[in-house]
Formats: sequence, C-alpha cells, structure tokens
Amino acid sequence: MTATLAPTRPEAPAARTTFVALAARELRRFVVKPVFLFAVVLTAWTTWGNSSASVTEINAVNWYPAIFLGGFGMMATFGLTQSMRTSEPVVGVTPTTLPTRTAAICTVAVVPFLCGVLTLFAFLHFHPLDARVYGAFSPPAQVAVLVGQIVIPALGGPLLGVALGRWIRFPGAAFVALLVIFGWVNLATVPSLTHPDSTAFTALRLFAPFTHFTYTNNGAEMTTWRGSPWFFIGWQLALCAIAVLVALLRGAEGRVRSRIVRTLSIVLGLAAIVLVLAVGGGFTHAVHA
Repeated sequence: MTATLAPTRPEAPAARTTFVALAARELRRFVVKPVFLFAVVLTAWTTWGNSSASVTEINAVNWYPAIFLGGFGMMATFGLTQSMRTSEPVVGVTPTTLPTRTAAICTVAVVPFLCGVLTLFAFLHFHPLDARVYGAFSPPAQVAVLVGQIVIPALGGPLLGVALGRWIRFPGAAFVALLVIFGWVNLATVPSLTHPDSTAFTALRLFAPFTHFTYTNNGAEMTTWRGSPWFFIGWQLALCAIAVLVALLRGAEGRVRSRIVRTLSIVLGLAAIVLVLAVGGGFTHAVHA
C-alpha cells in the first residue's frame, strides 16, 4: 500500500519571514526619524530636567509625554507611512499585500510605547504617589491615571499616524490631527470645571484619547473628577485597535476585508461599552479636598 504525502506549504513560513523583514526594516527607518528623536529628547528633558521642581498639580507636567511621544510619534509614523508608498514596489523580492505592509509599519509603535513605559517609571520616581497631587484615587488608580496619560498615548498616537498615512495624502494631516486632538481635549474639559458632578460633561471629557482626572484651583483646592481611570484605559486601547483596523482596511480585499470589517464592528461596540463604564465608574460625585 502506497501512502501519498501532501506537499508541505511554504507560504505561511515565507509570509512570516517576509513580515518580520518588513517590520525590521520599518523599525530601522523609524528610530532614525528626526521628529521621533526630537520627541524622545524633549520627553527626557521635561521628565528628568524638571525633576527638582515642586509640583502641586500633576496636570502641570503629565501632558508632556503625551504630546511628544504620542503627538510627535504620530507625525513620525505618518511620514513613515507616506514615504513607504514611493518604495512599496521595491520593498522586497517577495510580493506582499498592502495590509501586510501596513501591519509591519504598525509594529514600530512598540518603540514609543516602551519609551512611554520608561517615562512612567521615571515620572513615579520624581513625582511619588500622593493624594495631594494625584487626587483622591487609591494608589493603584493613581498609577492607572498615569498609564492613561503617558503610556497609552505613546502607543495610540503612532498607530493613528499610520491610519492617517494610509488614507490621507495631505502632508500636514498629522499635524492638523494633533492640533484638533489638543483643542478637543481642552474644550471637552472646560464644562467639568464648573459642573464637576454632571454625567453628561463627564462623558464629554472622557470622549477623547487623553483626559484629566483632577483639577487644582490655583493650588487652593484639589478636585478629583468623576470617571474610572481603569475603564478609560480600556477605552484608549479600543481606540488603538480601531486605528490599526482602519489602517489595515486600506487595500484589503475579499475575505481579509470582510474579517477586518467584522472585527472593526465588534471593537466599536466594545469601545462604546467601555466608555459607558468609564463614565459610570469611579466616584459618584466630584471629591474636593
């Protein structure tokens, strides 16, 4: 009796090898981007350079990494994605689909993410947990606030840059997006200053990729706003996933496109649920101290 052996399929190992090579190539291109290096220098300077300064309100210093690693990182990946368009026909010998090349670019976000983690540790070293500075949250929740303000923006910003680079050709789109996000975060925070117990204004404040959870009236009184820092991290991670899926949607065809659309629908639903939990979680009313 003769046994017939099915030939091995080298497509999967070859695809993985090609993807790893593409990811490594994009990683090398990203880490030498001047705008990213500038962001790292500014983050280090604002974190370590101001370590001796007395801080009475964490909001005075916690937004620097989000702007530099997240915002400038977004501009770096946007430029990286757009520059890949001109080199896509010659990126390698093995032909690859556009979603595969997009996924390879998305992997570079791990670099600013790790920079954000290091910044978080340095931040906690120079600005130890203290309810007088971080608000009335428990110590773990205070760390969660910083994770949502430092680490996750460092991941989400670059991923958004990839999505913008895939869908928008306007060279200044990432810078415009940074200005819009910065303006929206500030605009959405204003109503909470005068109506801290409002559920609607809490939802408005949390409907953003970055938010504040405390407010100090010129150092006189610390107000801890409503909202759950933990569920807000879930909301931010959902936004990161949405950015990746939207980027992958460009150029996707057939079954791949159907799977991406289906997954995107699920993530959008989960994002809405987590946002509701973030609004309803935490304190039932603002805490003044």
